[in-house]
Amino acid sequence: MEMKIHSNRRKDEREGTRISNEMIVLGGMLAGITMLFVALTVSYLFSSSSWQWKQFAFPKLFLLSAIVIVLSSFTLHQAVQYFDVNKRKKHVRCLGITSLLSCLFLICQGLGWMELYQSGIYVAGKPDGSYLYLISGLHALHVLVGVFLLLLVYKRVRRQSKDAAEALIYFTNPAKLKQLKMLALYWHFVDLLWIYLLFFFLFNHL
Repeated sequence: MEMKIHSNRRKDEREGTRISNEMIVLGGMLAGITMLFVALTVSYLFSSSSWQWKQFAFPKLFLLSAIVIVLSSFTLHQAVQYFDVNKRKKHVRCLGITSLLSCLFLICQGLGWMELYQSGIYVAGKPDGSYLYLISGLHALHVLVGVFLLLLVYKRVRRQSKDAAEALIYFTNPAKLKQLKMLALYWHFVDLLWIYLLFFFLFNHL
């Protein structure tokens, strides 16, 4: 019995180390993404002085998408809180709302690009419009990764919640909570990144 306890303890320690290593990898990835977008926005600033500036209407749907992604961060934060206190139904509901809002964000982005295109701003056109497509498109790709993970977690949680025994095991597993917090950290990051990019473009566009 004592050997079994020690074995389980070592297993828990290895699991905790694995999660910590994943957090390090996530932190490195977020740092890399930050450097990428900082480099792109700095390049935009240095290049804009040589452009023949063409003023265009900034897509209002980009502003709406900012509100949507902020709301999704809030509902995901609530989902983490409900998981931590074992409020399963509220956790599942908040995850579902977050997933819907994340998809709505991508729809807003797509409609915003259509608005640009209809205004005569093309990907291969003036540099100011091209940068807007490039930077917002790269951000949308990172959001798409988050949406995929959100939908994956939501599907898994709904399946686990249908069985009381499986739900009990799932919602009392510290590793699942840590993984959820990692996903929330990534999502809050892409949220703040879009707010930064939005203000950057608004400030340099006006």
